[in-house]
Amino acid sequence: MSEPDTEETLAASYESGNKDSLEELISRCKTDLFGYLVSITGNRDAAEDLFQEVFIKYAMKPSLYKPRQKFRAWIFSVARNAAIDYFRSEKRHSGISLSEETSDETLGFEGSAILKIVAGESERPDRQLENSYMGECIAKSFESLSMEQKEIFYLRHYSSLSFKEISELTGEPVGTLLARMSRALSILRSKLAEYGIKDIS
Repeated sequence: MSEPDTEETLAASYESGNKDSLEELISRCKTDLFGYLVSITGNRDAAEDLFQEVFIKYAMKPSLYKPRQKFRAWIFSVARNAAIDYFRSEKRHSGISLSEETSDETLGFEGSAILKIVAGESERPDRQLENSYMGECIAKSFESLSMEQKEIFYLRHYSSLSFKEISELTGEPVGTLLARMSRALSILRSKLAEYGIKDIS
């Protein structure tokens, strides 16, 4: 049995003229990319428009993507830039500068239960109600995060990219991103504790 095509081979196939490859790329990226755009714009209609804008841009000129980079990293960078333009045009935000100062903190967020709950994962059926409540509390707690902290959290969650790849995408040092993510999770844990939720690892 042959291995499934990677996003990179699909991109190469599309550039060679295989239109079906574009449909497959959209199918593979839509959930993660759309989720990311919704999370940073806070507007599903805007996210849908931006998602379409990103793929129309790619569809019209597939040569914009260079094979030396992961396709997913590239398409997220295009989406991020589109979101920045959206904020600027709407005059709702000064732009995502990612310039917030952070300090080094003890890490330990890989496999965090917070990420699993945000993803809608439930270990057992009898925990679905509990996780639903946690999800509501997490949504409220996110309001305490800065735009920069929200972005790194959502990029890490939705893009499936490593911190090194996110660093290349954003132009921020890996250490800054790690500290920012750690700070975001520290804030979330503190806020969740106020709701009586203290078992988030």
